[in-house]
Amino acid sequence: MVICKMGISYTLRLVCRPFWALLLLGLVIPAQAEEALKPDAVPQAQASLERLQREIATAQTATAQELKALKQEIATVRSTSLDCIQDAQPKIELLDSQLAILQPPKPQASQAKTAARTQSVTQPEAPISPAIARQLQDLQSRRASLQGRIDTCKLMLLSSNDLNSTLDDYLRSFEARQLLERGPTVTEVLRANLAERKSWLDFTGHLAQTTVGWVTIGPVRLAIAAAVGLLGFILGLIVARRLRARMADITVEKKEVSAGLVQAIMASGVSYAPILAGLGGILAYVILIPREGDGPPFFASILSGLLVFFAIAASIRALLRPCPPATPYLPLPEAVAIPLSRRSLVLALVVPLRWLAEQLHADGLLNDTMYTLVRHVISLVWVLNVIWIALLLRRLERWQDKGTPLLLLCLALFGGLVAAWIGYLNLGTLVITGITYTLLLIGLTLVLSQFFSDLFDGLDEGRYGWQKAVRRSIGLEGEQYVPGLGWLRLVFNLALWISAALLLLRVWDAGEQLTDNIERYFTEGFQVAGLTIVPTQLLLAVLVFAMSLVLAGWLKGRLNTKWLVETRMEPSARDALVTTFGYVAVAIAVIVALSIAGIKFANLAIVAGALSVGIGFGLQNIVNNFVSGIIMLVERPVRNGDWIVVGNTEGYVQRISIRTTTIQTLDRADVIVPNSDLISGQVTNWTLGNTWGRIKIPIGVAYGSDVETVIATLLEVANNNADVIKDMNVIKKADATEGDPDLSYPSVLFLDFGDSSLDFELRVIIRDINLRRYVTSDLNRAINTAFIEKGIDIPFPQRDVNLREPAKAQPGSSEPPVADEAGPVLPN
Repeated sequence: MVICKMGISYTLRLVCRPFWALLLLGLVIPAQAEEALKPDAVPQAQASLERLQREIATAQTATAQELKALKQEIATVRSTSLDCIQDAQPKIELLDSQLAILQPPKPQASQAKTAARTQSVTQPEAPISPAIARQLQDLQSRRASLQGRIDTCKLMLLSSNDLNSTLDDYLRSFEARQLLERGPTVTEVLRANLAERKSWLDFTGHLAQTTVGWVTIGPVRLAIAAAVGLLGFILGLIVARRLRARMADITVEKKEVSAGLVQAIMASGVSYAPILAGLGGILAYVILIPREGDGPPFFASILSGLLVFFAIAASIRALLRPCPPATPYLPLPEAVAIPLSRRSLVLALVVPLRWLAEQLHADGLLNDTMYTLVRHVISLVWVLNVIWIALLLRRLERWQDKGTPLLLLCLALFGGLVAAWIGYLNLGTLVITGITYTLLLIGLTLVLSQFFSDLFDGLDEGRYGWQKAVRRSIGLEGEQYVPGLGWLRLVFNLALWISAALLLLRVWDAGEQLTDNIERYFTEGFQVAGLTIVPTQLLLAVLVFAMSLVLAGWLKGRLNTKWLVETRMEPSARDALVTTFGYVAVAIAVIVALSIAGIKFANLAIVAGALSVGIGFGLQNIVNNFVSGIIMLVERPVRNGDWIVVGNTEGYVQRISIRTTTIQTLDRADVIVPNSDLISGQVTNWTLGNTWGRIKIPIGVAYGSDVETVIATLLEVANNNADVIKDMNVIKKADATEGDPDLSYPSVLFLDFGDSSLDFELRVIIRDINLRRYVTSDLNRAINTAFIEKGIDIPFPQRDVNLREPAKAQPGSSEPPVADEAGPVLPN
């Protein structure tokens, strides 16, 4: 039977080996064929670069669109050059390692002399075989070819950078001319439009007949569009009814989601769902119906503008003035929120009107004179509303002392309006839109930052049902923090504010030259002391590190609560395995993050060598505190706000840094403690797991007191105190031992027969150990009052003193009286 099984297994191996070989060949050969058939983009990029050099030499008088098109082509060439360098560099490193094996490096001059003297007494060097020589020649030729390719790509990259800088200069000069170009003043525009009154009279007819598309749509299709819009309106009413019912459930429960922002969004959805659904249905039908002509009619643009306006209006309503029972997400007084929402709605209406005006001007329905007047009117309405909003902000408490910046802001807006009136329309438009969009971006960024902060705080605290479910899935209990959530906060905040800064630069950078350069630095990196730093890779590395920590926390929770519980492993071994897994997971997360960040481990080896030398020269304590700080941040045996005792220092932890920990004592003194003392020494943490703790109150009563009455009185006093825990189930949740009577209900122990009293001790568990002194004081006062009422005496120490008569001196003797052995001599 064994021989038969061995024969079968051997036959299977013989059959399977060719199968796997064919499978590997089928996977490798197509990949190599695809790589061989892939066209080389470098010659094409070289040809494009030569053509761009000729075109840019005569592009000083080109338009902005033509210059931006040239910049796009240069960006393509730069991308090809970078891909070429990144693709060839690892291949050269591989060839260098192979050459180092086949042909070791030659020794230096001093080493060469020593080698020559050694070779004079030893055997001569063996010659290289022809096969190795041919392989060396092949490797050297391949390396030279790759090095030449890299040099070519680097030269292309430098040339494209120079051309890009030249185009940036052209664009800056073009934008300066465009901004400083002076057109007609506002009075001249008004006169010209009054002279062309007939153009405005014909505007409505042209809009309805030629541009809006009534004729091309037709009455039948218009009726169908109206029916679709009505159907969408009815569906919106149904959705609004469901949202209203869901919002009522959330108001009652307040468990699954936030009762703030989500309720406000639902309230806005109730108000605007029918309108949005109706407009969306009509817009979808108008765009998708088959018709004659080029593309959808302008009627679709009008519907798009209305749809965008109502969507923005719903968002403004949700943030500032939602329908009851929802409350505004932003904590603004009603006197500010209502007018602010109205002004914001006006601004939201101006945006699609400006876009529609641009579309009409591009279609030729609005001539230059009419379009200029529309721009002046829109600018006036825009500036007045923004100034109104700035004045509304002064009513807020936090903005009351910022009158000067708001006044300067209003003056800058009015200055942009005046610049447009006197003829500098482009300059005025840039100032007005730049200031407005700056305020809008700052406001939206602050709102999003507050939203993410609330989200992360809720995950840390487990405020709502879904957040508690996430914490349970990770294996967190009580007040434990989500692992890696701090890094996620950092990534989200950095990404949010960096995106806001880039958008802000794009608002003020009309030609987008500065924005493109900054984005290139973020994506391609920059050199610092020979090290290439790519910010996007750093952000990605931090994000991956944070997500790895969250995943490691989830796996640790599963191991500790489910997977290892079912095994026969001892609890101590299980805890050690989980702890070791946590350290290994963190180490892997660090390695992966460093790899994504582009940090080479050879550089880390150099840094580690330098650190070892520094440690040897007397940095042991600093490194010890540093490593202890890392351990504290990972294990978190001590957290901010904990009440700890370290040696003779007792107080609350105020701040944990990488080297020291600041403890504020009960006398309000800040004590700086090295982290190594917290790791290597004994530390008492009163509030690590929870804030519950036990206090002991010793008390003595006079001999002859009824013991049972004393015990009953003390238990009654303890049970009447609100801070004392009386529920056994609550105490079990604090990980108390079920069989220990001292860790269950309040208890009284008769400890000793003292010298002058019967000694008792009252032991209770209180909810907040931080209030230990106050609870002790309250219990002592209550005990004193109860003992007085029941006639129980609290004795004081008693001592018996015996006085004896001293011996009298003999008459005529000059010697003083002699003291008795029993006591001191007392004078008569």
